[in-house]
Amino acid sequence: MSNTSFFESELFSELTEDLHQSSRFTATYRIAAPTYEEAKKIAFAIAVEQTIECPYELVDGTPIADTIVGEIEDLKKAEAGAYYATISYEPEAVGDEMAELLNMLFGNTSLQPGVRLMSFELPETMYNNYPGPRFGRSGLRELCGVPRGPIFMSAIKPLGRSPKELAQMVYDLALGGCPIIKDDHSLMDQHYAPFKERVLQCVMALADAKEKTGRKSMYIANCTTDGLGFLERAYQAKEIGADGIMAAPAITGFTMIRDLARDPDFGLPIFLHPCFSGPQVLSQDAGISPFCYYGQLSRLAGADAVIFTSFGGRFSFSQDTCQKIAEGTESKMADLRASFPVPSGGMRWQLFKEMVRVYGPDTIFLVGGALQTEGPDLTANTKFFLEKLAEAAGEK
Repeated sequence: MSNTSFFESELFSELTEDLHQSSRFTATYRIAAPTYEEAKKIAFAIAVEQTIECPYELVDGTPIADTIVGEIEDLKKAEAGAYYATISYEPEAVGDEMAELLNMLFGNTSLQPGVRLMSFELPETMYNNYPGPRFGRSGLRELCGVPRGPIFMSAIKPLGRSPKELAQMVYDLALGGCPIIKDDHSLMDQHYAPFKERVLQCVMALADAKEKTGRKSMYIANCTTDGLGFLERAYQAKEIGADGIMAAPAITGFTMIRDLARDPDFGLPIFLHPCFSGPQVLSQDAGISPFCYYGQLSRLAGADAVIFTSFGGRFSFSQDTCQKIAEGTESKMADLRASFPVPSGGMRWQLFKEMVRVYGPDTIFLVGGALQTEGPDLTANTKFFLEKLAEAAGEK
């Protein structure tokens, strides 16, 4: 059984339908092992390592062994040389800290070869600490003015342009009708494009375009930076007038995203970028499944939209993997709103028809470089890409 087919298995169905009603939370791991007995030994080692991190004999026969130590709930063969182990953990052991939840799901075990975190399930009560996306799909649609069908999005780039040049790109894109325009993920606070100046000029350019067209576009400011500076930048972007922010959780940390998403004083959509996450998700035998990382964890942290690299571009995810990521953005997680999947990474208009077939209409299509190379007129290029996306979606 491949990593992808796990999500079509009876085990995954049982987890999503039954185990989330339990008082404990569960994690399912793919374990590389030659036999069932060896897989069981590894699963028990995970249950111990992820909780007490000491020889089991020190707690054997005590209440700690009965409650704190992880319990193997299920162990099934995945394919030759691999098994799926579902282990449950005590919610009180993590409290309301996302940091400890992440640590217990895959802390020290992430350092072990041959173990991959596939998915997790939380009981309803744990979601009190995780409100999830503030806007989700319906909220973003309302904000960008696209009530139905796929949404087009682009990015201002390349690195090296001045705030004035980047703002001109924002204006040209908005003039062409681009609903969502974001910073490139490399635009931070370079001396030739300082953060505050860039955001201000882009916000002003968007206002100028709206005055001319009457249409509202969204500008998403990249706020990824060092430490607590991320929160400072997010609030600066809001104060200046940005319509949302973007961050790379593999750099800032998921816990920082969660804190911002649930802060009632913030109140802007959050887009997550996948840069630096490759080592977490690319191996079939280690790390975290893309379904879990981009789908479950991003949504739990509060992402309204999750950018990931799509099939057909310059990166390596298969069509099946991309479908699973999209499913993860809307799979049952108590009452959490669904995030928007945002396939990207070398997308071209020639891929739109196949992408709409795979992802469906509830998707944001992010096109960057291909939009600029289509021709010298960025506004005309935007109109052309919007027409092609509408054709692919059967709207024209």
